[in-house]
Amino acid sequence: MNIEKSIKKSLNDFAKQTGLGIRIQSYWILASVDQAFDASIIIEVGGLEYPFWVNYNQQGKRKTKAEKIENVLEMGNLTREEKTKFLETKKPFLANNGEFSIPLTISNIKSHEARISKTPGKIESRAAENTLPSSESLAKFIHLLAATSQSAKRTQKIMADEVGISVAAVNKYLKELEASNYIVNDRARIRFVDPGKFLDLWAVEYIKKLRPGISKITFDHYDEKQYREFRAGSVMLKNGYWSAAKAADVVMKSELPERFIIYSDKPQEVVKDLRLRPSEAGKIEIRKKFWDFDWKEKTQGIVDLPLIYADLIDSGDPRDLKTAREIREIWIRSL
Repeated sequence: MNIEKSIKKSLNDFAKQTGLGIRIQSYWILASVDQAFDASIIIEVGGLEYPFWVNYNQQGKRKTKAEKIENVLEMGNLTREEKTKFLETKKPFLANNGEFSIPLTISNIKSHEARISKTPGKIESRAAENTLPSSESLAKFIHLLAATSQSAKRTQKIMADEVGISVAAVNKYLKELEASNYIVNDRARIRFVDPGKFLDLWAVEYIKKLRPGISKITFDHYDEKQYREFRAGSVMLKNGYWSAAKAADVVMKSELPERFIIYSDKPQEVVKDLRLRPSEAGKIEIRKKFWDFDWKEKTQGIVDLPLIYADLIDSGDPRDLKTAREIREIWIRSL
């Protein structure tokens, strides 16, 4: 595919210019009149990965341009050599070879913030705060903020109890998130500076810090009739909550799921209720519920939208990635 070769060439060129590791995570062509093209790329900086959405609209055979990209690259995580190479390019685009372009938003929350100015091709710089640390407890706290974004502001004591951390840790995380320009901690409520950026912070922290430690068991349906019901029916769980594609289908009638994720405090009860069969390669994964607070979507029998988004992103399936973007927009509009 020509467009695939063009993307790979541009990414490789940019990687050589900047010293960054860049790879395509997934891409696909949508069957539509305007041949809309979606891609997900990963920019690797040290041991960290930054997922970027890229949206294209193709008009004719050669004119393909990116409409937007949702995420930021944190320049504070670059080495001095990488940062120097990146700033030397003086380009506000990850790639621009005449076929398409990917506008790149960059931010430095460590020592030398760089941002794209209104003048094409110009990068401005200024001092900024230290980079945000990463930990399992911080990931849980970020989840609380994202999942309860429409609720009244909680006291630090309540937030500490819900996450299972100290009040001092809550105070510390709020200050760090505010210093890193993720939130504004007003007296009446906590606001997100850039909701999309905050949601991606949550997804990255969840995948790296939380998901690996969540206990899980896989099962299979007991017959094909049950599997069809799981896919297309409205199945309320007595002792658990759907996530990923099944939960997304409840929210917006998306692609019918092939695999299923359930979160529960009582996984054995879920197994008994649904009469599931243990299977290492099963399509139904039951995970231990890791949070202890109420959320808006609970009455629908599903987990919160940010967790649905993170699980869809984590799957890597092109259909799930497409659904994730739609869930992302629904969550942002709800704020």
